[in-house]
Amino acid sequence: MAENTVTVDISFQSLLQAISSLGIAEKHKLWELLEAELFPDDEDSPEDIAEIQAARADYKAGDYMTFDEYRAQRSA
Repeated sequence: MAENTVTVDISFQSLLQAISSLGIAEKHKLWELLEAELFPDDEDSPEDIAEIQAARADYKAGDYMTFDEYRAQRSA
């Protein structure tokens, strides 16, 4: 099936008005789309996932320092 493309010239003000008329669910969908377009590499990279999993494992094992412990160590 051939894919058709349409280019539309819409003023930014008209776009803002159209967005204002959307319901909350539609605005959330738009937000997710824009976030994915603007920040494509900020989430779910294999390195980030591995780092988060390692930090959670350390925390679960009790291998962490509280902020008060950190401050006490820094001032000693």
